[in-house]
Amino acid sequence: MIPDKSSLERISATAVVESNLEWILGDDLELVRQRIQQACRSAYPLLDDLIAAHLHTHYPRAIIVLGTSRLGHTERSQRVALAAAIELLHLAMNVHDAIPRGEVERSERNRLLLGAAILVGDFCFSQASRLAAETESPAVVTAFADALARLSEQRVRHLLEAPQEAHRDDAVLYVAAAEAAALLVGLPRPIRYALREAAAAFGEVLTDSETALAEAIARLDALLSDRPVARPLMNWLRSRRPV
Repeated sequence: MIPDKSSLERISATAVVESNLEWILGDDLELVRQRIQQACRSAYPLLDDLIAAHLHTHYPRAIIVLGTSRLGHTERSQRVALAAAIELLHLAMNVHDAIPRGEVERSERNRLLLGAAILVGDFCFSQASRLAAETESPAVVTAFADALARLSEQRVRHLLEAPQEAHRDDAVLYVAAAEAAALLVGLPRPIRYALREAAAAFGEVLTDSETALAEAIARLDALLSDRPVARPLMNWLRSRRPV
């Protein structure tokens, strides 16, 4: 239902801002985009073209990193580097998804395609790790390494057990975004765990519990009730779906 004019007039300017996290994060998101493009740039046009074919224009994992970072204090360069690192990790997995599944005809073209997907994906992994290290936080780097290990283990298990089925890494990546950002700004453990739970539910593949997204957000909301700065993130999680 479209609200009438009188209803719209009763909506405060603050409420409008709080419902638009992406607008609040606009400058940081632009810097994230620039860092991703810089990290993906090489001396080889073919490599650049292969990576560009998998780049996205929307960065939900970066939004979770940046939105979580607003709950504490950190240098802009650190949170931007972390957000770009998580998105590059997602990019690397997407590139590896281009690897042919099942039985593939042995040909020079397929051999080159397989090799390119592996090498380009690994290049993105290395650039993501470099960006994560720029946070200069051992805890963040450890969380990033743990996420990479979980992604790799899941991929190997999927390859061995169900190679023909589609595989999604949403839960691991969204949890990594929330966990690493919470560590970066030093959030208390209860809030950090609640953020992990909400991020996992947001990714639609629950990891630590079977809590529904609404319940996870409600629990997080209760913990953050004394932090008005958290409202845009809560509203974004309620109104968006992973991409």
